[in-house]
Amino acid sequence: MTEDMEAVLRRSLDEIDRTRKRQWILLISSFCALALFLLGVAGTAKNVGDHRLLGQVMGSVLVSLLTSVLVVIVLAMFITHMTKKILKAIELLSRE
Repeated sequence: MTEDMEAVLRRSLDEIDRTRKRQWILLISSFCALALFLLGVAGTAKNVGDHRLLGQVMGSVLVSLLTSVLVVIVLAMFITHMTKKILKAIELLSRE
């Protein structure tokens, strides 16, 4: 493998590692934002006065937001995984 190809491959792998760290930070901040949002919805549902409404609203909001977050996380992990496979294949091909 030439020096230039090795440097490009190393930069690409480093970028993937940085992206993975950003993904975890975004995941944690998403869960914090979700908690704040749920607290806001709970306060609003309590102010309305119907106690049955609180459980229904909280359940539906929780399910919809967790599903959205889960889909985004799985998609990001899949993209990262496939990128690493492609870069590994490039590295193996360049050795020959």
